[in-house]
Amino acid sequence: METLRSRGITRDDVWQAADSLLKAGQRPTIERIRLHLGRGSPNTVSPHLDAWFAALGGRIQDPQGFAPAPGCPEPVTEAARYLWEAALQSARASAEASLAQREAALAEASTVLQQEREALAQERQVMQARLEGAEAAMAELTRARDEAAERAARGETAAAAWQQQAEALREEHASALAARHAMQNDFEGQRAAWDQERETLMQRNAANERRMALELDAARVAAREAQKLIEAERQAAVERLSRAAEAASRQGSEMTRLGQAIAVLEERVRQRETLLAEYREQAGAAPAEAAAAVTPPRRSRPARIALSAGKGRRRGRGL
Repeated sequence: METLRSRGITRDDVWQAADSLLKAGQRPTIERIRLHLGRGSPNTVSPHLDAWFAALGGRIQDPQGFAPAPGCPEPVTEAARYLWEAALQSARASAEASLAQREAALAEASTVLQQEREALAQERQVMQARLEGAEAAMAELTRARDEAAERAARGETAAAAWQQQAEALREEHASALAARHAMQNDFEGQRAAWDQERETLMQRNAANERRMALELDAARVAAREAQKLIEAERQAAVERLSRAAEAASRQGSEMTRLGQAIAVLEERVRQRETLLAEYREQAGAAPAEAAAAVTPPRRSRPARIALSAGKGRRRGRGL
């Protein structure tokens, strides 16, 4: 029989310890075998003990399995037979108890296994659902990663463009700042010139104000003098106007007299024209021309009045 060694305990050691316990009327167990041997671990003793129980039935059927040695006395043989029967009964009881325990353990294990299978099936469904959810989440994460990568690429492109714009703005700001300094310097120079020019203009304005004050004083004096002259001229004009009114009154009387004289003359002229017409009718064309040459030209009344008025004006100026 092949021996299996594990931590110094062989199968024969376990079987001999089990035979000794069975002959002593005790049921072989792992702990009793360990106590009987004084060593060994449960993991080492258990498989050898299972093998001993498995081979126990065949050994029991062998009459020589536990038979005493030949030449033993009758009491010893009777004791051996008694021990053999006791061992058989104990082995049968132990085997039946072990079988019942094994069947109960097997049923319990089967129930536990069925429960574990159902739990595993449920867990498998849960895991399958989780796996499907994980795959969907993975697909969503992949899509989100691709979108994020695309957005990141666009962001990098935009960042590069913004960087270029920022550089351009910095350059423009530097140029604007330099232009501002230049303009500020120019303004300071122009302001100094403006201040100087303002001071000059203020001095000129003060001089002009002084000159204008002097001229205003002179103008006031001249105005007073002119007022005196105007008053004198007014008095002289009033006097001339009075004399002119008197002359006009005299000229009106003269013009009335001249009008009457002109009316008399016009009446005489009409009479002469009447006589001339009659004469022309009587004497014919030639004597009529001679008579027309002798007759002085006729003046209209407005012309005579204008002539008389002109004479009156000359007389008034003579006054």
